[in-house]
Amino acid sequence: MTVAESERIAVEFLQVWTVGNFDVLERLGADDLRVDYAHFPEPLEGREAFRRVLEETFGYFPDLETTPRTAVADEGTVAVEWQYEGTHRHGELFGVQPSGRRVRVDGMTFYRIAEGKVVEERGVVDVLGLMQQLGALE
Repeated sequence: MTVAESERIAVEFLQVWTVGNFDVLERLGADDLRVDYAHFPEPLEGREAFRRVLEETFGYFPDLETTPRTAVADEGTVAVEWQYEGTHRHGELFGVQPSGRRVRVDGMTFYRIAEGKVVEERGVVDVLGLMQQLGALE
């Protein structure tokens, strides 16, 4: 697999964080996919565990949309800087009831790709910025 192919796969896989794109998870996520973000209590093991977290996230932000900003790839690893936007419409999040506030949050994700599938996704999200925008720190 070329570096350009790895980059294309990672940027496309990022779209699992946009509502309505579970097909991307099925097509490009390895069965034993491992997902870990700094704010997760522990890594997620497997596609189904990741799907459950995505469903929970979309429950809070039913219009969530994620946009890649920059992608840099080498042999089998891709770093993608991104931004997501969504409206907090459902569920208490960080102690804040649904507010109808629109948030814009930045992050960085590193993907490890093998045989055309994402086998690992790990990253960081500006959770402090999210909490500020939701009003959790007022």
